[in-house]
Amino acid sequence: MSSRASLHACGLAWKHLSFHGVRSGILVLSLAISIALPLVMQSLVSRGEQATTSRASVTPLLLGAPGGSVDLVLGALWFLPEELKTLPARESDEINGSGLATALPLSMTARASGYPVVGTDVAYLDFRGLDVTDGRQFAVPGECVLGSRVAAAKGLAPGDTILTDPEGLLDIGGGYPLRLRITGVLAPSNTPDDGAVFCDLKTSWIIAGYGHVHVEVTETEDPEAIMGDNDGRPIASSAVTPYTELTPELLSTLHFHGEPEDLPVEAIILVPKDAKSRTILSGRLGLRDEVSVVYPSEVVKEVLDRVFQIGALLAGILVATGVATLGVVLLVLALSIRLRKDELDTLRRIGAPRSATITLLLAEVVMLAALACMIAFAALAASTALPADLVLRLAT
Repeated sequence: MSSRASLHACGLAWKHLSFHGVRSGILVLSLAISIALPLVMQSLVSRGEQATTSRASVTPLLLGAPGGSVDLVLGALWFLPEELKTLPARESDEINGSGLATALPLSMTARASGYPVVGTDVAYLDFRGLDVTDGRQFAVPGECVLGSRVAAAKGLAPGDTILTDPEGLLDIGGGYPLRLRITGVLAPSNTPDDGAVFCDLKTSWIIAGYGHVHVEVTETEDPEAIMGDNDGRPIASSAVTPYTELTPELLSTLHFHGEPEDLPVEAIILVPKDAKSRTILSGRLGLRDEVSVVYPSEVVKEVLDRVFQIGALLAGILVATGVATLGVVLLVLALSIRLRKDELDTLRRIGAPRSATITLLLAEVVMLAALACMIAFAALAASTALPADLVLRLAT
C-alpha cells in the first residue's frame, strides 16, 4: 500500500471519528482517565513522600509529653490540630542550659482566621530558614508575623491586625480573642510554615487564658461603655470591645497565672550541637518517664511504610480498572466494526485493497490512543506543577 493511500486512509479515519464526536470523546476520556490515574497517583505520592521526609529529616529530635509519637510529629511539624498533652516550658530552659542542644518550644493551641497560631521563639524562624521579606520579626507580646499563604489569602500586610479565633462561647476560663499586630510577612517556603501565624510564647499563653492585662473601663471616653456600677465598681456595657489588644500601655499591666517556666507547651524541637550531644541528650531524656523523645524521621518513615502498603493496593485496583476499561474500549471498537460492515464492503467493491481497510481501522485506534495519552500526560504535568506543600495539604 502506497504512502498516499495510507494518508487517505488516515484522513477517512479522522473524519469518521469527528463525525461520531460524542462516541469518540467518551472513548478518549475513558482511556485517558485509565492511563492518568496511576501516573498521577504515583507522582503525588512520590512528591508527598519527598516533601514529608525532607521536613522530618531536618528536625533532629522532638520532645513532648508521653503519648502518641505520630500525633506529636504531625502537630509539631505540620501544625495539624492534634490534641497533644503538654509539658512545662522549663524543659526548654533546662535543655538550653545544658549546652547540648538548642531548644525551640512550640505552643500550637490557638487559631487566627482558621490558621494555626504558633507560639515560639524567633530562633525557630532562623532554624527553618524563614526570612521576613516585608516588615520585621515579632518582638513583644501581641505582635506576630504571617506565613506567605496567610498574608496572601487575607490580604494582610505589616501594620494590619488579625484576630484570634475564640475557642467557644462557653469557655469562661479563657480570655477574649486577642487582636494581634502584624509586624512582618515571611517569604514563601512551600512548607507548612507558609500557612501559620507566628508569635512569641507569652502571646500564645495570653490567648490560652494564662495571662491577662487590666483594661480600665473607667478611663474610656465612650459614655456608653459603662452601664452602671456595683458598690462603686463600674459595670462594662456591650459597647466595650469583646477582644483585647496589647497596646504598649496595657503591656505594663500584663501578668501570668503562675511562673512562666511552669506554663505549658505542646512540643519542643531539639537541635543538638553535634552527634555526640545528640546521643547524650537522647540517653538522658530517654530515662525520664514524664517526657518522650521522638525521632521525626523514624516516625515519618513508619507512617510512609503504611501509606505505601495502602498505595500499592490502590495502584493494583487502578491497574485492574484500567485493564477493564481497555477491554470495554476494544469491545466498543469491535462492535463498531460489525456495525460498519456495509461501509467496509463498499470500500472493497470500489477497489480499495484489504490493507487500506486495515490501515483505516488501525488509524482510528492509534488516533484515539494518541489523544488519550496527550490528555493523560497533560494531567501528569499539571500534578507535577503543584507545590509540594499543596500536595501535603490535599493529602491531609
